[in-house]
Amino acid sequence: MANMTSKRLLLGVLLVLPVAMYLGSLVISGAVNFRSLEDLGDPLAQASWSDGTSFIQSDQGTWTPDSMQGKIAVVSFFFTSCPTVCPAMNFHLKEAHDRLYGFKDLVFISCTVDPLTDVPVVLEAYKERLGVQGSNKWQFITGQREDLYALANAYYLVAMQDSSAEGGYAHSQSAVILDWNGHLRSRITDEGNILGVYDVSEPYLVDQLVDDIRVLVKEHRKTKMGTDGASK
Repeated sequence: MANMTSKRLLLGVLLVLPVAMYLGSLVISGAVNFRSLEDLGDPLAQASWSDGTSFIQSDQGTWTPDSMQGKIAVVSFFFTSCPTVCPAMNFHLKEAHDRLYGFKDLVFISCTVDPLTDVPVVLEAYKERLGVQGSNKWQFITGQREDLYALANAYYLVAMQDSSAEGGYAHSQSAVILDWNGHLRSRITDEGNILGVYDVSEPYLVDQLVDDIRVLVKEHRKTKMGTDGASK
């Protein structure tokens, strides 16, 4: 009897193993997606935004929102002299940057809310202190104050002067994810709500940010390869 039971168990394993290996290969290759992110549309198209607006990178190069086309982007706002939440925000964003560094079509964009202080040379020094001076995946942006604040507003983030706030400026401690078409993307929470923005002062939400970017990377690869049927 024991011998018969062993044979049945072995037969069961032999039947199940190929199926499990096949499903595993599909998941690894991206052929099976168990979830996707909500597409909230192009936030700049929904806002009063001037397409001709340009900004300045820490390396003195010109930057516009169109610079992110074709890439997945993580956008946030901060200022270099922030005495409160910014150090934690950018520490966590650096963790995300380092964990995702191997993904080619991904950029981090950090915009200052204090452009009078945060001129390119100051931003470049901040980038060096943060330990990402050699990274072409993380741009620090400055420009005209009203343009920066309008950009934040378009992305549903806060950026403003506030004399009652420590450091004189108030801004969101969150980041947003944009896909390769400039569309805002977000997960749906367990409660069925759109998360929208990711509080990068919270480590567990940074983990969610990283997980969701990986979902988008897989979707982007499928789109580029035409496996979603768009090129057929």
